[in-house]
Amino acid sequence: MKESDIYKQVAIQTSSPAALVVMLYEGAIRNLRDAADAVRQKDIERKRQSVDRAVAILQHLQSTLDRERGAAVAADLANLYNYVISGLCWVLPDSTLNHSKRQRNCLRSFCLVGSSWRRRSLYRRTSPFS
Repeated sequence: MKESDIYKQVAIQTSSPAALVVMLYEGAIRNLRDAADAVRQKDIERKRQSVDRAVAILQHLQSTLDRERGAAVAADLANLYNYVISGLCWVLPDSTLNHSKRQRNCLRSFCLVGSSWRRRSLYRRTSPFS
């Protein structure tokens, strides 16, 4: 096992639930950006791998929503995850620039929610009220 893999494993095992969500968002965002870059470079295999990883993360996030306690927020997040997953049609090999506005909106929406989780995680870590 590589040293970086050990570091990641320890970080995952010792992180708060909010920090784990931040890590998942960062991974999904990284893969979504990589997929978009792969489309521009016409690298179909890299695009497929990046999309597969992003979808797996989004599906995990969706499957772990607490719909009883989260109610409206969980429903909104589920809608966001569905929107981003359905928006991945723009990474098909024959995608055109017609999808670029939807690409940006998907990624922008997802990044905004990811930033909120990041701020929440930092607040929880430093706040005496958590």
